[in-house]
Amino acid sequence: MPPSIHPIDLILALRDKHLTPAIVFLTSRRACDEAMQAFDHSHILLPPPRQEAIAAVLDKVIAQYPSIAEHPLIPTVQRIGVAAHHAGHLPSWKIAVEELMRHGCLDAVFATTTLAAGVDFPARTVIITQSSIRKSRDFMDLTIGEVQQIAGRAGRRGKDLVGFAIVTPSPYIDLNVLTKGFTGHPEAINSQFVISYPMVLNLLKAYPLDQIQPILAKSFAQFQLNQRAEVLERKLDDLRDQMEPFGPRVCTDWITEWQTFDHVRRQKSHRAPVRRHEPPEVAARFHFLTPGRVVGFGRTRGVVLRQYRSKGQKSPMITALRLGGGITESPASTVTEVSDRVLDCVDAPVYPWCTPESVEELLHHLEELPGRLPELPILIPKDDEPIPDAIVQTLGDFSCPTCPSRSACQRDYPLASKLRQEQHRHVKSIQALRTSLWHRFQEKIDVLQQFGYLTPTARLTEDGEWARLIRIDHSLLITELLRADAFNGADPAMLAAVMSSIAHDDDRPGMFPRVSSGLASLFGQVRKLAASLSPHEDPPLLRADIAAVTERWIGDPGLTWIGLCKSTTMAEGDIYRLLARTLEFLSQLHTLKGTHPGLADTASRAIAALRRGVLEELP
Repeated sequence: MPPSIHPIDLILALRDKHLTPAIVFLTSRRACDEAMQAFDHSHILLPPPRQEAIAAVLDKVIAQYPSIAEHPLIPTVQRIGVAAHHAGHLPSWKIAVEELMRHGCLDAVFATTTLAAGVDFPARTVIITQSSIRKSRDFMDLTIGEVQQIAGRAGRRGKDLVGFAIVTPSPYIDLNVLTKGFTGHPEAINSQFVISYPMVLNLLKAYPLDQIQPILAKSFAQFQLNQRAEVLERKLDDLRDQMEPFGPRVCTDWITEWQTFDHVRRQKSHRAPVRRHEPPEVAARFHFLTPGRVVGFGRTRGVVLRQYRSKGQKSPMITALRLGGGITESPASTVTEVSDRVLDCVDAPVYPWCTPESVEELLHHLEELPGRLPELPILIPKDDEPIPDAIVQTLGDFSCPTCPSRSACQRDYPLASKLRQEQHRHVKSIQALRTSLWHRFQEKIDVLQQFGYLTPTARLTEDGEWARLIRIDHSLLITELLRADAFNGADPAMLAAVMSSIAHDDDRPGMFPRVSSGLASLFGQVRKLAASLSPHEDPPLLRADIAAVTERWIGDPGLTWIGLCKSTTMAEGDIYRLLARTLEFLSQLHTLKGTHPGLADTASRAIAALRRGVLEELP
């Protein structure tokens, strides 16, 4: 979404009010790119000295990162002094923009909210154009932390006495969200600690099982769980205080005693047979009177359109379409037979409770039905059996009828029982929080034992020794692929392609190169195995089209970075990130030289083929 004020007008206004340099926060990458495109034919120019200063900084950055020497935004940046910064750009270009801002060469940067955190990016002013941002496929309000991070970019240390946060007028601005963001307390930091299979294997490699629980207890995740448990413990103390007025009585556990007595007493009071409004054979039919059911009404036949119960009506009613086309409302008890035949009936929310077309079709089918239809076998429930005398006699075992506390117990039981249930629920929750990490750790142990990576005594097997070296996402899938010899005969391009598909976690659609037949066949095996492991590990996206990008980059040594970018609609920053993560996954496989020398060699050749062009700039 572009800013509500035209980018050129916005920059001119900021310059006029001496509010530069500024960061203009937009909602998406596309909005940033569209804002830059607005300057393509602009006549506003920087003075020559400033253009020369920008060129000097860019020359230094380009000397270190040659990949941006022909970046399409360089002319606009040098001519006007504005730039764009978002995840779709190469890291080297983002470094160049950050260096230009640090040297005070730019008037404005159009950026997404990812720039708000974790980057030393000084600016005098920040511009907020919208109170929501796109996350995944939906727009969500900015959190308090995000608003404060954005506003915190304003004001350069040692240069500005005050920073400015400007909210532009827009129909997409919710001032309540921003007001809450500026004045509220940031959201609590939640631990992202995850117990993974490699973590379990490496901990069991280094420590005995009985020493691991104290180690987990020292984690920040357990600290947060303990804080939640302490809150519940305080609530538990309050519940105990509320229970004190109900103090000790004749019975040690008067709540349970009264509950049991009251239950038996109610059973006795309900020994009399329940009066039915309908005969059992009639009541048994009600469940089967659904729309479309063919039923009999004495000498005629019809189709049920709906079943309902009117206010004050003890027995259910039905709306039925009868032979001849009449639609009647009658008690369900008028049905004399229920046939073993159901016709298709298209429901409608108003009378006649099905579509006119459906009425005509039902009449047509109803007229064509044979004279005799098999009836639906309906089991008629037996009358409730009387309560055995033994249960009634147990009333004499209770002291409640003659107990002096009977009236107090009867009065206090509802509240006391509710409070005790709350106590039990809090106790269980506290226990679960105190032992949550340990239970998750034990669940991982059970899975690893099931797959043969651990012995029954929680010691690493031969497979567990090398599996612990795979310390990346979806490690169980990768190790199982290796055990299944899925990569036997795979060339470096295919191996890297599969690793990139496992590493990739973005489901954005787009245009991609064609997948080779060999890669498609291998993907079938990978998907099948991933599906079988889904109870134990969340499966990756496994996009073959994404894998095709990596396969083409390795398979065609003559392909340039520009050529690769033109073969897909992925942003070059996303391509760079994909290949960088693929390198990370391949480097993990390269560590298996001792147990899987062939695979390690293939991974090494894939790494060498990947590291060219822009990828050579990786540290």
